[in-house]
Amino acid sequence: MQATNAFGQSSSDAAMLLARLSESGMYFTLGTGPVADDDWQPTATLRRPAVRDRVVEEVARQLDVDEIRVAASTLFFGFAARLWSVAAGTRQVDGRCVSIGPQELLWRSVNGSLQLHIEEPRMGRSARTEVLDNHIDPCIEAWRDIVAPGLLWGNTTSALLGAAGVTGDTNSRWVTALLNDPRLQLTLEPNTHRRRSCCLFYRTPAGGVCGDCPFPCAPSAPPATGTM
Repeated sequence: MQATNAFGQSSSDAAMLLARLSESGMYFTLGTGPVADDDWQPTATLRRPAVRDRVVEEVARQLDVDEIRVAASTLFFGFAARLWSVAAGTRQVDGRCVSIGPQELLWRSVNGSLQLHIEEPRMGRSARTEVLDNHIDPCIEAWRDIVAPGLLWGNTTSALLGAAGVTGDTNSRWVTALLNDPRLQLTLEPNTHRRRSCCLFYRTPAGGVCGDCPFPCAPSAPPATGTM
């Protein structure tokens, strides 16, 4: 008999769902099954300053930037985008978010890019719980000494809308409910839906501003410290 979890879904069914989701691109990819590589560790460790700083420095080298907050913002944006993509994708197909608890969801860095993996996949709770409560909120609190929380909450909202746009859920009820969460509610201008903070990517050699950036073009002078 095939084993099922508390939600009535077998691990193999959840793994098949994630395999199907990975066809949508790298941000929707969540590996499954046993891992033997010691490089994998629980995503909860990203809150530890020593672990965080090591990966941020790796990203800084890849981006060729000296500002730690720029590298930290880029790393966090990629992490949030992967979390929201997996949540949005599994929710669209199954109606539920996959379980991605910070102790069961694993990560490793490959040239400054995070890869995610879960050994025994199962369906979980709401996207608010799985992503915002379990990962984003505690991570922002742990990273506030190197980058402004407001910037990271802006990254969170932007990543959510990006993932929802790919799945066609931008105007769905669950996305609207998340945007009304007090933690995300003030991150966008209500009329333009532009961010109220900048992710700082314009400060990398690749430069440029995002489509939802508060700046119409890359500033010619650095903004005052702490305003973004």
